[in-house]
Amino acid sequence: MNKELILVPSVTYAMKAKSILEQYQIRSYIQRTPKNTGVKSCGYCLFVPHQTDRAEKLLRERGIRVLGRAEREKP
Repeated sequence: MNKELILVPSVTYAMKAKSILEQYQIRSYIQRTPKNTGVKSCGYCLFVPHQTDRAEKLLRERGIRVLGRAEREKP
């Protein structure tokens, strides 16, 4: 199971995280957090389709608070 959503506590953290990942050429997209995650947040997360583990590690190293990971809902 690939959990490609990185959950963060606020939309501000999501924007900072996206900027950090861009510096490492890792694509990410800010999106609404699915309701089924069970994590309290502002309602935004990062969808990182590739290198999700590396992205999470980089964000934690750069001081971004990561609340957890979730799987993206398929259409």
